[in-house]
Amino acid sequence: MFPRTRALLLCAALLLCSREPAIAATARQTAVPLEIGGARAVVLYFIASDCPISNRTLPEMLRVEHEFASQGVRFFFVYPNTTETPATIRGHRNAYGIGSNTLTDPDQALARLTAANTTPEAALLIAHGGTLKPVYVGRIDDRYLSIGTERPVPTRHDLESAISALLAGHAVPPPGGPAVGCAFMNLPMK
Repeated sequence: MFPRTRALLLCAALLLCSREPAIAATARQTAVPLEIGGARAVVLYFIASDCPISNRTLPEMLRVEHEFASQGVRFFFVYPNTTETPATIRGHRNAYGIGSNTLTDPDQALARLTAANTTPEAALLIAHGGTLKPVYVGRIDDRYLSIGTERPVPTRHDLESAISALLAGHAVPPPGGPAVGCAFMNLPMK
């Protein structure tokens, strides 16, 4: 299947409603219906259980989720690496207090849809013409300048600014710099 066709099918699947988003049980599952209902926006957090930068950024991700969930924004934690097993994901969720809104993306269809390629990285999407359209893809904040170089606290909260602008009806600002973290483990070529 062509990547664009697959992304459009995935978008259609994402707009379907299911009561409980579930961790994919098989390594090749390509689409998981999400409960987005009347959400004003959807945030996909791309994370990895074995990425130290992703794990150190999780408290900020959870803070942003807590701040905007009551304003009609749905949040999902996406595991894009094929090495993540259901047991690893359950342990990671428990260790970091991540809720049930977790998805695997072993074929990296969500990653391709959003052009995300780093953990941690966020994608802010809106419903547009029957599909989900990314309006922001990038870093959560500017805590990490590069691998091994970090600030004690972030000075810019890029994702938070993007969500605030979207909800206020303003133009969504682009990320202030690249996402810093661990590259996705890519799928083998077919």
